[in-house]
Amino acid sequence: MDPTQLDNLRQLLNNRGWRLHFPAPLEAEFQADYTARYQTHMIISGLLGVLALLACGVIDPIWMPDVMTELWTIRIATTLPILVLLLFSRTPFLTRHMQAVTATGACIFVAGLVALSHTATEPFNHYYAGAITLVMLVVFVLSRLQFVWGLCSAALMMIILNTHHLLIAGSSLMLMTIHNFIFIASATFALVGTFLVERSLRQNYLQSRLLSFENHDLEESNLRLQYLTAIDGLTQIANRRSLDMTLTTEWQRALRKREPLGVVMIDVDHFKLFNDTYGHQAGDECLRGVAGALKDFARRPGDIAARYGGEEFVLVLTNATSAQARIVAERVRDRILELAIPHQSSSHGNVTASFGVASIVPTNQHNGPEVLLLAADQALYRAKHSGRNRVSVDGLPDEDQAVA
Repeated sequence: MDPTQLDNLRQLLNNRGWRLHFPAPLEAEFQADYTARYQTHMIISGLLGVLALLACGVIDPIWMPDVMTELWTIRIATTLPILVLLLFSRTPFLTRHMQAVTATGACIFVAGLVALSHTATEPFNHYYAGAITLVMLVVFVLSRLQFVWGLCSAALMMIILNTHHLLIAGSSLMLMTIHNFIFIASATFALVGTFLVERSLRQNYLQSRLLSFENHDLEESNLRLQYLTAIDGLTQIANRRSLDMTLTTEWQRALRKREPLGVVMIDVDHFKLFNDTYGHQAGDECLRGVAGALKDFARRPGDIAARYGGEEFVLVLTNATSAQARIVAERVRDRILELAIPHQSSSHGNVTASFGVASIVPTNQHNGPEVLLLAADQALYRAKHSGRNRVSVDGLPDEDQAVA
């Protein structure tokens, strides 16, 4: 994560202003997250509104039989477009414009309530007029409509209400004043609540983003720390600690599966003389070259190439017999020769290495992977004292050992 982005998030989080908007890229991400979180709220609000409007029609045949047909025509005309919007609300287009869809649905509800209030007889007409405040409460709070869209929808609702009073009902100034006062007071409280809720949600979003990035940075730091504790700094292959852990794990797996576990120990020949002749910097480059050659042969899951210490390396080969491990060791020996690192103190003129190979099928009678390392170390000792630049296999007669 870019430190500049983290600083920007912290500044936005610490901002005590009242502006409900983020910079363009962050605002787009917030809106997508907001829709994903609260689209279901909006759909449920619409369904509840439809059910409430239809349920109230139960009293029409009882209390207002003379206008029952007109009232139900208005209910159907109001709920039908709402149901169409709800039906297609999960489509990509309506999902992207969910705030506008919710605001439109709220205005349709209010228009329907105004029409019902105009058609219904006394005293039920006042009941429908008063229900407009319930619509605002449901839409602005339950559906999580954002403040800007709430403000727009409240303005449209007020226009619908006053258009009815002025052009259709011809209401008196007193009645218009009363209805407008109730509407403005209800809208003010609803919009204040909408504003505070959205502001809180935006702050929570910033906090969750910041926490997510900080956790990501912490995970990366932990991974880097794990890498540093598992990798040898000079050669960039596994270190002794990582080798011990892997060898113990693979020993237990081989014990369960009754499979052979192979180990190849490698020692760079006459490395002290190389250091004395060419210097420690050249010695480091030599070890890096040998490690790079060795790493190419630890390809299977469970295999590991590691620096054992100094100029010694270990290659762990899962499910490998002595014969198979010996073949790998010979290939590594050839690869080191191909590096052609000059070494005037060597009889070959280049850097070479000696190899000790051992393989065991672990049993409960063995004391652990140390037995395998000891066997490979003893084989390496034989290789070094038999002329170096050769592979020696534990348990194999001298006449069958590989010779350079």
